[in-house]
Amino acid sequence: MAAYTFHNMADCRVLIIEDNTELRETLAEALAGAGLLIEQAGDGAQAMTRAAGGERIDVILLNLHLPDFKASELSQLLCAKPACAGARVIVLTGDMRARLIGFAGHAKLLHKPITLDELEAAVREACAA
Repeated sequence: MAAYTFHNMADCRVLIIEDNTELRETLAEALAGAGLLIEQAGDGAQAMTRAAGGERIDVILLNLHLPDFKASELSQLLCAKPACAGARVIVLTGDMRARLIGFAGHAKLLHKPITLDELEAAVREACAA
């Protein structure tokens, strides 16, 4: 799938996969307020269901530690789906050992705590890539 160039960030669709409901909703609200299209999944199974159909996903914002999937496995499975083909993956983690986990170079790691400005900048950069 061809990469998209976004002249308007409102064309960039972000899937937030986070099992902490409060954090997921906070992230969604902040990124939507920045003018991005936001979808949410509370676990890997919901994300896989979303990736099975619907509009394309441009950026996947993924919590490293989910209850039902390893993040590296989930990111590979999602990116193999047509709706997520070409999506850029950003992994959020508070685990400093995360850099040791293999993401085959296709994911950017952001370490918590992260400010909303830093997160928005990373997502905008991924949208523009």
